[in-house]
Amino acid sequence: MKKLLTLTALMLATPIITQPALAAKLGPLPKDVTYSSDGTFDSPNIFFNNPTDTIQIFGQTQLGNESTYEARIYFPKNVGAGGLVFNEHKYGLEDKVLRAGPNTLFGYNFPINPGIPFTATRTPLPDTWHHIAFVQGGGTQRLYFDGQIVGSQTFAGNIQNSNGGATLGARIRGNENLFLAPSFIGHLDTLRISNVARYTGSSFDAPTGDLSSDTNTLMLYNFNLEDYFQQDGFTWVSDLSNNGRNGRFSTGFASATSPSVVVPVEQKKVPEPSSILGLFALGGLGVSSLLKRKSQ
Repeated sequence: MKKLLTLTALMLATPIITQPALAAKLGPLPKDVTYSSDGTFDSPNIFFNNPTDTIQIFGQTQLGNESTYEARIYFPKNVGAGGLVFNEHKYGLEDKVLRAGPNTLFGYNFPINPGIPFTATRTPLPDTWHHIAFVQGGGTQRLYFDGQIVGSQTFAGNIQNSNGGATLGARIRGNENLFLAPSFIGHLDTLRISNVARYTGSSFDAPTGDLSSDTNTLMLYNFNLEDYFQQDGFTWVSDLSNNGRNGRFSTGFASATSPSVVVPVEQKKVPEPSSILGLFALGGLGVSSLLKRKSQ
């Protein structure tokens, strides 16, 4: 029997919680965030389960000719879909992109090779954590999947900076805000943006667990329970780089929605891919709307 527990934080000064024991363990529930677990995960994470799910980030990165955008990501079987993981964008002036899906990995830094985003085809194992990274430095751009290089290309020049602001998940893009660029559909455990090329060569030991901050970290989110706070009636997640680039849930455009915070109730170890697993493709995943798992 799997246990399913969903606690919805109401838009009240004091959220109503019907499970006191669990409430005492978790502390105050952030407003407009759903806590749920069916025993799949062994640590808190965040679930982007709608194309309009977004976290608006405040503050601006400044990059030179090197960067690393990396995350630990999980695509549920028959649910996961591709879309934006991270984007800092202003039309014609700035575009810093990490995008992923069950079949592709995508990175881009404007204006290097303008109009030719860098992509690679890779099929992650479903229901498994994977480390993904888009790295620029040393004269190349490189895409890594579970510590294995899956593609590279040469580049020249610096990364363009502006004041576009960043998002995790969905955002409105284009000249005059013409269209919605959807969020990826899946779970995010940790995300780090750096101003150096952290990974080189054909392989490295892919990080597991939460990423850490250092002097080259521009943004860091680990999505643990203590990382959330309430301000001005919104739920926020703290930037652990100490640069103050905190993220606000469900803001930035009219149809914005909130991702869900996932809290383990029955802990179960999630598989971690090895470098060998990262080399295998086991078929594509279907794309569908999120259906919460039911007790069986």
